[in-house]
Amino acid sequence: MVQPCKNLYENYHGGEEEDKNANYTDMVNKYYDLVTSFYEFGWGESFHFAHMWKGESHKESMKRYEHFIALQLALKPGQKVLDVGCGIGGPLREIARFSLTSVTGLNNNEYQISRGKELNRIARIDETCEFVKVGWIILLL
Repeated sequence: MVQPCKNLYENYHGGEEEDKNANYTDMVNKYYDLVTSFYEFGWGESFHFAHMWKGESHKESMKRYEHFIALQLALKPGQKVLDVGCGIGGPLREIARFSLTSVTGLNNNEYQISRGKELNRIARIDETCEFVKVGWIILLL
C-alpha cells in the first residue's frame, strides 16, 4: 500500500503537468485510504481540533465545538445541511443529533464514505445522514 502511494507522490511532484493532474485524484485517495484508520484511532470520528477547557476530555471538547457550530448556524429541526469534506462523518452525525437536522456529507474518498455509512448505521442515524461521492473540481465550478 505504501509503495504505490510513494510512486504516485513522486510522479505528481516530479513529472510533467499532465501526469500530475492525471495522478492527483488517485494519489489523494490512496493517501486517505492509508491514514483514515490512524486518524480515527487518534481523533475519534471527528477529524478536526477543538480547544479543550480545563477538566474537559478530548471527546467532550469535540462535541461541544460541533454543538457550537450548529448553534452559530442557527440550525432548526428538519433543515437540510451540507458538510463539504466530511471525512467519516463524525461532525455531521453529532450536528444532526443535536440540531435534529438532516445532513449530507460530501467526500471524494470511497473508503471514508463506506466507513461513514457503517458508523451511521451503527448510530442508527442512517435515515437522516447520508454521504455523496463527489470530486472537488466539481465543487469549484
